[in-house]
Amino acid sequence: MAIATTYYASYNDFEDCGIYIGDTGKIFDCPSKKLKNVYHLIYSSANLVHSQYTAQKGKGDRSEINNFNESIVENLQSLYEMLADETYIPGKYKIRKIYDPKERELMIAPFFPDRIIHHCIINVLGRFWQSQFIGNTYACIKGRGVHKCLEDMHEALILDRSGTRYCLKIDIRKFYDNIDHAALKAIIRLRIADEQLLRLLDKIIDSNGKEKGLPIGNFTSQYLANLYLAYFDHWVKETLVKIVEKKFGCKYYFFRYMDDMVFLCSDKDALHYVLDMIGLYLGAELKVEIKANWQIFPVDDRSIDYVGFKTNHYGILLRKGILKRFYTKFHKVSRQYEIKDETAFKHLFPSEYGWIIRCSEEHSKFIFNNCIKNGKRCIDYQAAG
Repeated sequence: MAIATTYYASYNDFEDCGIYIGDTGKIFDCPSKKLKNVYHLIYSSANLVHSQYTAQKGKGDRSEINNFNESIVENLQSLYEMLADETYIPGKYKIRKIYDPKERELMIAPFFPDRIIHHCIINVLGRFWQSQFIGNTYACIKGRGVHKCLEDMHEALILDRSGTRYCLKIDIRKFYDNIDHAALKAIIRLRIADEQLLRLLDKIIDSNGKEKGLPIGNFTSQYLANLYLAYFDHWVKETLVKIVEKKFGCKYYFFRYMDDMVFLCSDKDALHYVLDMIGLYLGAELKVEIKANWQIFPVDDRSIDYVGFKTNHYGILLRKGILKRFYTKFHKVSRQYEIKDETAFKHLFPSEYGWIIRCSEEHSKFIFNNCIKNGKRCIDYQAAG
């Protein structure tokens, strides 16, 4: 079967003209702090065309996408009408389980109209929501991913060794599953007053048929999950830090990658106090709980196992599980290709290479040299520690 291609595959005027005022996070149609009368941007022709393109970009030959493209003009008209008339009803999700490495349940929405509408929403609101995030929030934000998080945390460790002696590491118990719909809607309404837009967002939030949880798999979910903790972030960085400084005479550093959080401080008692306070905030305001496996420990005794790396004041190592998966892949590829130098790694393992070079120079060279010298033979990870 031939792949049906969209007539609008290269359409990008929506990005070129822009709807934002520079890097302010404010929209031309409503430059005020609270958004009003911007719903029409969701179903504008430019946004619809751009959204169907980004929703199918990189998805390959799939029947639901081919079916959409075979009647693309009629389908875009249908999208316009269901959004303009507010007749859109979320479709039924397909459930699929993945293991990465722990088991997760993906809820996959239909391509038409649902996934296109998700892109319509984020095209308009994505940068507006991102403007509300603090600089130490990293997940699902362009230019602020795993490596940026690692760099910022390691910089704090190097520049303030005495002030980062101890680490508090926590995450939220079943975060996506326990996001409270009522609390999320209240947070959204702090900055959006457009009733039509709010009704559409409420439909997306309630599409799982429950009072809690966001579907893992929705394009909107990662933004909404980040937004759910955005005001918590501000409270941690602007209010709680002052309380701790007054009570314990020290400051702390805070980093959040989705629901995984790291606090660094010179005082162990201060971190226990921080743990109690954030537990109260998360429970009272957001209806979620800290997972029971929280840890407070000296950084150099155990290192911080975070965003795929083990970090302390002396260096950065790749997490054991990630390194083992790389070695497994290396052994398979090395049966087909001769790998003599670091350049070969760069071309054959571009993703893994990007991770390895983020480690301390000594550790990254150890990995490359061990692979080159040992070839197909088993490499003992423990020697790398």
